[in-house]
Amino acid sequence: MASSMESSLAAKGSDTIWDFSCDACNKNEAQFYCEGCSKCYCENCVILHNQLFNSHSLFGREQMEKWPIAKSTLDILEQCGEHSDEKIKLFCEDHSQLCCVICVVQHHRQVKCNQLFCGGYSNNYVF
Repeated sequence: MASSMESSLAAKGSDTIWDFSCDACNKNEAQFYCEGCSKCYCENCVILHNQLFNSHSLFGREQMEKWPIAKSTLDILEQCGEHSDEKIKLFCEDHSQLCCVICVVQHHRQVKCNQLFCGGYSNNYVF
C-alpha cells in the first residue's frame, strides 16, 4: 500500500519527505548512520562508504536510538511555543522557563527576573 501511495504522490509531482535524507546523494532516504562521519547514508551510498571507511561503526534503522536527532525535530524543539518565528535562546532562572528574545521583552522585564542563561553563560539583566 505504501508503494501505491508513493507512486500516486510522484504522479502528482509531490516531493517525498523523509526523517533522514542521505547526506552523500541527497536523493534517497537514509538507511544507515555512521558514527565516525556523523553522516547518514542510503543503501547505495553506504556501499562506497564501507569501501573507504571499513572501520567506522554503522547503525541501521533498527538502531535508531543511536542516530542523532533529525534536523526537523531539532527545529521544533528550538522553536518558541508562543512566537513560532523565534528560536529559544535564553532560560529565565526566576521563572524556570525557556524563552526567546521576544518573551524576554514581553514577560521577563520585571526586576525580580534577573538571571538569564544563554549558551552556558549567566547574565544579570536589570530592565
